[in-house]
Amino acid sequence: MTAWTLARTARFLPFAVFVATFDRSVVAPMLVTMGQDFDVDLTTITISVSVYLLAYGLAQPIWGLISDRLGRIATLRLALVLAAAMDLVSVIPMDIGPFIGVRALAGATMAGVFPTAVIFLGDTIENPRQRQSSIASLQTGVALGLSLGTILGGIGVLVVGWQAFFVTTAVVCLGLAVVLRRSPNPRPGDDRLPVLVAFREVARNPWAWFLYGLVFLEAAALLGGFNLVPAALERTGRSAAIAGLATGSYGLSVLISSQVVRRSTDRISSAGFLLIGGVSASLGFALLIAVVNPVSVLISCSLQGIAWVTMHTTLQTWATTLSNAARAMAVSLFAGFMFLGNGVGAFITGSLLDFRGAATMFTVVTAGTIVLTVLSVQGARRYAHRLG
Repeated sequence: MTAWTLARTARFLPFAVFVATFDRSVVAPMLVTMGQDFDVDLTTITISVSVYLLAYGLAQPIWGLISDRLGRIATLRLALVLAAAMDLVSVIPMDIGPFIGVRALAGATMAGVFPTAVIFLGDTIENPRQRQSSIASLQTGVALGLSLGTILGGIGVLVVGWQAFFVTTAVVCLGLAVVLRRSPNPRPGDDRLPVLVAFREVARNPWAWFLYGLVFLEAAALLGGFNLVPAALERTGRSAAIAGLATGSYGLSVLISSQVVRRSTDRISSAGFLLIGGVSASLGFALLIAVVNPVSVLISCSLQGIAWVTMHTTLQTWATTLSNAARAMAVSLFAGFMFLGNGVGAFITGSLLDFRGAATMFTVVTAGTIVLTVLSVQGARRYAHRLG
């Protein structure tokens, strides 16, 4: 069996990112049906998504420490195997309480995939500009995961049931873990800092906490809002299949935007990317304040896809520059705050949709994206000398 080079491993990482993204995105268009199967309301079944994301976020620093010990690829493989096990457990018949607990464990285990991929690229690519291009390439996996997740989830929940998707994800995770045996397993060098020292290194950096606040708000608004778009459309009387197809434009937009970003990192500044993303997100969610139908959702999700790629790859690249010696800690905390924000955002948007309606929910999300845009653009301009 021929061993892979670091470059080939980097090109393969989007496949792992794909399955991690699919695992969480496939649930959104299935929430209404899952709630019916468990005989609970939308707010209650949405808790299963929120705890998945919260556990995903809280587990990030732990996976960062594991990757320092085991190596980046070994950690990635371990996360895939454990996540597969939790997805298989999720299909065992149980009450809503245990199911929520299992989904929390699924989030905690899948948490080792995406940030480990980012840390791997941070370790192996020195130039921040080139690093953003490679991180943007991971968005190919994100795009495919989002597209197939939202489309197949909406259609498949009516045909094969939501359990089939957890089983399929588990099988793919195990297959990827086997294939990745061929990859090199780089570990940090001798300059790796001890855990507490690494945490202090990051904690003393005021830019780190500013960035973590930004990604928390970004995830709460952009991802928290997107998670409930299918449910908002279904509440207008459309089927889960229609909701999945309409929101599938998000993934296509992410795929196209990621290719544009990869080719534009030398021409557009970090602040420029953040401004483009912030305006796109604000317009996308504002459209849904006025009307929620398949056409408005398709347009909105396309704008949201542009926003996610341009904003998030910029913030991810920023995270890799916070500390070379404590990069795993810095990136893990970044990812942790992102998914904490996603979990909090999903809970808030779910509650707003349930008790206040779609217009109020999307008004709050739009306000959040406007605040995010102003803060991130101004911060990136001040930090520009560090981003190169």
